Amino acid sequence: MAFYETVMIRFLILALVGYVFYRALRNWMYGSSRREVDRGKTAAGEVDDVLIQDPVCRTYFAQRNGVHLRHDGQDLYFCSNQCRERFLSDKAPPEDRASGG
Repeated sequence: MAFYETVMIRFLILALVGYVFYRALRNWMYGSSRREVDRGKTAAGEVDDVLIQDPVCRTYFAQRNGVHLRHDGQDLYFCSNQCRERFLSDKAPPEDRASGG
C-alpha cells in the first residue's frame, strides 16, 4: 500500500505544480486584457458611462468611445472620425467650401 500512496502523493504534487504553472502562464499571456476588463466594473447603482447622440448621424454611443472635438467652446463627441470630419466640413465658412479648401 505504501507504494500506491507515494505514487498518489507524487501525482497530486505534480498536478498542483502543473496547475500553478498553467495559471501563471495564462496570467502572463492574457493579464493585460483582463485588467482592462476589470477596470470597467462598477459598483451596483453607479453609472458606467453615458450614452450620447452623434450630432451628425444621430447614432447613440458611449461617450468614452466617442471622438472628441472642442468647437466654439463646446465639447462635442462623434461616433467616428468620418462623422467628425463631416461636421467640420459642414461648419466651414461658405467661401472655404466654394474654393474646395
